[in-house]
Amino acid sequence: MMSIYDYMNHFWFENENDPCSLSEGVLYFYLLYEANRQHWVKPFKVSTQMLVARLNTSKQNVMKAREGLKKRGLIDYSKGEGKGKPALYTLNFSDEQPLQLPQPMTQPLTGSLACKLPQPLPHSNIKEENNQKEGKEEKHSPSSNSKVVLSLSELRGKLLNDDSWLRELSERLTKNKIILNDEDLKDKIRGFFSEQELKGCKGKEEADCRDHVFNWINYKYKNNYGNESKCNGQNSTIKIEANRPEDYTGFC
Repeated sequence: MMSIYDYMNHFWFENENDPCSLSEGVLYFYLLYEANRQHWVKPFKVSTQMLVARLNTSKQNVMKAREGLKKRGLIDYSKGEGKGKPALYTLNFSDEQPLQLPQPMTQPLTGSLACKLPQPLPHSNIKEENNQKEGKEEKHSPSSNSKVVLSLSELRGKLLNDDSWLRELSERLTKNKIILNDEDLKDKIRGFFSEQELKGCKGKEEADCRDHVFNWINYKYKNNYGNESKCNGQNSTIKIEANRPEDYTGFC
């Protein structure tokens, strides 16, 4: 008995020699589905009305498609005789023969093949190797723990004691013309965390917090720590030297 895959392969083999229309292909594979659903009885019943509904097409297309499949020798069918007596279909397979199982070996293995291996083959360690590889990737990945939310006090301690990151942060700020010594930089970081606490923030992801610190210092330096101001809509640099209220005589 042929399997459903044999019929599928047979269809595509015939299709290569003489391509079927789209309607013929859709109808064949639905009939294949029905044959399998009805446990390969021959012939099996399928009403034309159901084909029209299931394939979302017209009765004329169904009749034309099944006639095309019959001419190709892929199916046989007999027309229905009204309600209660639907059309009967049979799927054809020109090479339908029982599969031949290979013949059992009649001669023993030769001495060279039957000899034992000098050493037993090791068990497959693919899964273990994959786990080790993933572990190494996680170990070297700087963001492996970035999704863990830490409290502000934990983050403050980690950032202020991370000398490597502090140097990197200082270099990034220097590129933006923000030059801070070690103590000033740490003061800005403490100021960042103080502001977060005042806002009611409880914790952050570490990677997000590090980026936030950099952006926060940039923003604060430009708007509070620096001497930039605007006059007539243009940026200008003003050096403030007045020490008393009466010294403020100019205007912008």
